[in-house]
Amino acid sequence: MKLYEFEGKRLLSQMNIPVPHGEVAATGEAATDIAARIGYPVVLKSQVLQGGRGKARGIRFAQDPQELAGAYAALSNLTIGREPVSQILIEEKLSIVRELYTGITVDPKSAKPLLMISLKGGVDIEQVAAEDPARIVKQPIDALALSKPFNLIPLVKRSGLDGEPMVQVANLLEKLIRCYFHFEAITAEINPLVIDDAGKLTAADAKFDIDDAALFRHPQIAAFNRSETTENPFEREARAAGVSYVRLENQGFIGIISGGAGLGMATMDAVYHHGGVPSNFLDLGHATPEKTAAALRIVLKTPGVRGVFLNAYGGINNCAEMAKGVISVIDSLKPQQSIVVKMRGHSQEEGWALLEEKNIPIVKTGTTADGIELLKHAMQNKGDWPHVDPR
Repeated sequence: MKLYEFEGKRLLSQMNIPVPHGEVAATGEAATDIAARIGYPVVLKSQVLQGGRGKARGIRFAQDPQELAGAYAALSNLTIGREPVSQILIEEKLSIVRELYTGITVDPKSAKPLLMISLKGGVDIEQVAAEDPARIVKQPIDALALSKPFNLIPLVKRSGLDGEPMVQVANLLEKLIRCYFHFEAITAEINPLVIDDAGKLTAADAKFDIDDAALFRHPQIAAFNRSETTENPFEREARAAGVSYVRLENQGFIGIISGGAGLGMATMDAVYHHGGVPSNFLDLGHATPEKTAAALRIVLKTPGVRGVFLNAYGGINNCAEMAKGVISVIDSLKPQQSIVVKMRGHSQEEGWALLEEKNIPIVKTGTTADGIELLKHAMQNKGDWPHVDPR
């Protein structure tokens, strides 16, 4: 779950990380009242889940009520990355002397949280990472051995800071680490981390991505409202059904349902290898007839889907129960898309028998590649396979 900037700053504040004084406004009148309480000059920051806000002129400044009205109107009419701006954060304007970057994310190589810091903070941090990666200092961190501030000083010193700022940043990083683990984040970034003209550190921005599977332990975060315009409706529907769904390429035409995340990723790779384009990733998790049916409905109505491949192994899951879910959708929707099922394991014979009664093609002993080729052949016969096999 991605958080808006103001939501992320609430989490930082709970860990005693300084953030600017500010409030969110949904109307021009509310913005005027907030600015009056904070005191001018103020900064207006569009609240979107997309990146590139600064370069899209999604941040404005105001010295007085007249400038505030104009800036608020301009931001209210802005759309950033297909996301219309509906909320605007009004904050005190900071006296910035230096902008740093710091963040924690999961390192794909080590599968451990990676702490990062750079003296090159701001809107071009991605460019810094691409062109001069040595300017971003990194260190793996351990959830079971949270770093103390004095242990973080060598890391901060490597970034180029020394003296009192080095100590201050080390202290702040220790709080950020605790924030990251406490709220079970996947990503937690402060960019920029500002040093003002009084030498004070302030988190001028906040970016958080919270593990969806941990939301039940964090009702405060789970309660954050999400506009229907900012979230993929299929992902929202999937979350309500208890399955993991991610929309992939717009040109995808193969819907994928898998019994396991690893199997799902392997299936996507195999679809590409055989000349197809996956439209989605979907992991059933602990599959029931209801969850399987909900998953199939979501995939079938994903735009562009012309065929569906269900790839599942019945370990904990029951093949017969999954088959019941598939059949309920076939009976109710009578979909025109080709559907192929590769399913074996617990109660496989019962599951196969149920699917065979509905003439659904099944791969019983073959491979994932066999299943994709079977689906491809069925789709080609109907003229539904639009891409030429690159092999």
